[in-house]
Amino acid sequence: MPQHVPPPKLQLRSRVTCPHCWQQYPPEEVLWISAHSDLRGDPLLGEDEQQRFLPSRFDPDGKALDVKGVACKDLACPHCHLSVSWASLQMNPLFISILGAPGSGKSFLLASMTWQFRQTLRDKFCLSFGDADPLANQVLSDYEEALFLNPNDDELVTLKKTELEGDLYQSVRFGDREVWYPRPFVFSTQPLDGHPDFEKRRLLARALCLYDNAGEHFLPGGETARSPMKHLALSEVLLFLFDPTQHPKFRQACNGSSNDPQMGKHGWSHRQDQVLMEVASRIRSHAGWPQDAKYPHPLIVVVTKYDAWCSVIGGQRIDLDSIIRPVNSAMSALDIQSLQSVSKKLQDVLKKYAPEIVTAAEGFSDDVLYVPVSALGCGPEIDSNTGALGVRPKNVNPMWAEVPLLYALHKSTKRLVYSAVRRSKPPAGNQHAVASPAEVNKYPPNTPLRETGT
Repeated sequence: MPQHVPPPKLQLRSRVTCPHCWQQYPPEEVLWISAHSDLRGDPLLGEDEQQRFLPSRFDPDGKALDVKGVACKDLACPHCHLSVSWASLQMNPLFISILGAPGSGKSFLLASMTWQFRQTLRDKFCLSFGDADPLANQVLSDYEEALFLNPNDDELVTLKKTELEGDLYQSVRFGDREVWYPRPFVFSTQPLDGHPDFEKRRLLARALCLYDNAGEHFLPGGETARSPMKHLALSEVLLFLFDPTQHPKFRQACNGSSNDPQMGKHGWSHRQDQVLMEVASRIRSHAGWPQDAKYPHPLIVVVTKYDAWCSVIGGQRIDLDSIIRPVNSAMSALDIQSLQSVSKKLQDVLKKYAPEIVTAAEGFSDDVLYVPVSALGCGPEIDSNTGALGVRPKNVNPMWAEVPLLYALHKSTKRLVYSAVRRSKPPAGNQHAVASPAEVNKYPPNTPLRETGT
């Protein structure tokens, strides 16, 4: 008879941060969501929602029993009553906010970014990546399916614009006050067997919370008590999307060299530096900092729609292999020097055509990286029936869509995504010497690398 192996014991965090309302609480205060269909009606969420309750009875598997005796599996925050994932109770949270002006491409980038992570994170970096809350991630999963798993791949696809109070927001009523909280996309990631720090996977595991707010929320006056954005101050990395197709000088520079309709009459202009300055002001206000304080975390300026404006920086296609190097047979590492070299070139381009963006970014953070990205790898087309812009899934081929999030993981969680440096020929008697940054440029891209562990 096979021997019964007990399941591993759950290790819960001492304090849990709700990814919706951002309140902290001990895990023993977490509410359970009733499972019996008769138990509907919640005082904060409305009569159509299942009841939330603090359990007093459990089944042999540790699942709470509702008043009808049905075993439950879903949890909720004791403050806002919105559902929370089990990963939130077990893993350290990593909040990352994605911000930008209306139409800058946040939804397309999120879909491409997470799809590319599903394809490459295991094979390239020996990390798992999965939906910690499949229901909360359903909108993003639908985006991914429309772009990358569409059986009608020759038909134009458009992604619905993020609305101020649409599918990516959830309503909670506190007495007479209604609050719309942004719905995060929640993923879990941790080292797999073959990662150098597999033994420390529980310490390195992260519940990754990504926020996609409507661009209008980042305009001056866009945040109110009805639509709070406290996640900005909690975020350990900010991704600011700058869209060159919304900048008249970029459109002028690309005149005649881009077929993207957004570079022509279908384009529009927007003061995107004001979005970043507004976000900086809000973060300082939420955190209680003086108005000249610098953001203490990385700011990644994601210059979107690379395929539309690449002519001003050389016009070459970019791919992930250009900035990763093998560490061992199981995983690769980010070549930070190559990434910073690209960032410097892009910074120079921005100084020439959109200097106000560089001024706003570097006035807000001392740790700024500029990253070119094309979420689609191709330009949109005009739908002859509706006049709207769409893309054919068969043409979608992202460029560097995963790079901003890879760099965010590398910067926020030491030893999760490894960096690498090129190694010089060691002096006699020293088989482990590593090139200094000044020496690195003397060696070709395929020079062997070592892991740095930072």
